[in-house]
Amino acid sequence: MNRFLSCVLGSVLLAPAAFAAGPAATTAPAAAAAPADPAAGIREVEAAVRAWAAAWSARDVARYLAAYASDFTPPRGQDRKAWETDRRTRIEEKAAISVEIDSLVISLKGQAATASFQQTYSADKLREKSRKTLELQRVEGRWLIRKESAGG
Repeated sequence: MNRFLSCVLGSVLLAPAAFAAGPAATTAPAAAAAPADPAAGIREVEAAVRAWAAAWSARDVARYLAAYASDFTPPRGQDRKAWETDRRTRIEEKAAISVEIDSLVISLKGQAATASFQQTYSADKLREKSRKTLELQRVEGRWLIRKESAGG
């Protein structure tokens, strides 16, 4: 894998080439601190994002929802319970789902990270490409999604 790392104003950015979705990320012990090596933190965030996409693609709702922090802010002012019910229904009703991530750029600052990428979503007869941004927080040794936005 070719990786380009650079430090910009205290943030670390990663602009990898397109990667194939890898195996699900493993969970670090609850007491684990953020890695001292920024590149290790970037790899952890990348693994978390790719595990989220893999869970969605596998229609594994439990693993997909577990990628979101307890303080995740659902879109359009929905409450968390309604959002989870909606996501569960929309994922389970599809015969097949594919979520591909390209042009992933990760910025890391302490216990917070932002992952921006080109997402290709395919389900049944639908195929959409869009830019997506995930804001993640390191919580008890895991990188979890706190906010997501599409477009831009």
